[in-house]
Amino acid sequence: MHPKVTQDIIETYNEVGVTHVVGAMTQEWVAGMTKVIDDAILGIRTGTIAFGPQEMMPDIQYEDHDGYVRLVNLYPRLPEMRNLVEHSDCAQIVADVIGSDTMQPWTDGTFLKEGEDEATATPWHNDECLFPLRGHHAPSMWIALTDVDLNNAPVQTLSGSNKDAHRYVSSWALDGVKPPPNFHTWEELLERVHAPYADIRVWEVKAGDMLIIHPKTIHASLPRTAGQFGRRVAFSLRWLGSDIRYENNPTSKKSPFQNSPDIKEGEPLPAQLFPTTWRRNT
Repeated sequence: MHPKVTQDIIETYNEVGVTHVVGAMTQEWVAGMTKVIDDAILGIRTGTIAFGPQEMMPDIQYEDHDGYVRLVNLYPRLPEMRNLVEHSDCAQIVADVIGSDTMQPWTDGTFLKEGEDEATATPWHNDECLFPLRGHHAPSMWIALTDVDLNNAPVQTLSGSNKDAHRYVSSWALDGVKPPPNFHTWEELLERVHAPYADIRVWEVKAGDMLIIHPKTIHASLPRTAGQFGRRVAFSLRWLGSDIRYENNPTSKKSPFQNSPDIKEGEPLPAQLFPTTWRRNT
């Protein structure tokens, strides 16, 4: 077991659906990842770098408005980002918390929030709704690259939503597709978080801290408070662990990797598409 992972941390993850690993990453690591992200954003803004298509991987998603930057799918295109993750304890920490014997990096997200607009808040959602997967070992590893207090857009979660037996039809679901019977409406998700008895927890963290969020956990972020100086930066990576199997999700648009002949219903995602970067010694 990694020294940063305690039984209390594991139990919190299992009961609440998210857990907080204090000081998971060094300040040197934080500085390195921050530089990689800042350089990428500057390069995109100035047109000095461009990220082309990556075989079997989704295109870059890029939002930049109102003091809010969202970048998705940088990880396969930036060797510096991959090196920072793969030459760190990230994978083992997450694996020890979720109980996985292998770890495959899947999809990443970078979030930079500098403004005071309401748009800097992340709306309520869960990650699983659009996944073409089944299993519990697909958490989001969310690492703070700046301190995040109550005024700086902290993550908030609905406790216990990780135990839901059902899934949700995302607000981004394909039109005209009949969802499977175990999918509940997005309106129900929103009703749950706005209910007067909802157990909403807000996670204040320091730079280098890690939140591990179960794929079913309903979560969001608060907006930055007016007058809050500085910025809030976070890096997230979703992993595939040892219980994950491919399962077509008819409500979501197909990702390019789903066209690979190596993808088989009910089987793990193949290592030739998503390399295994960590394996437990047995």
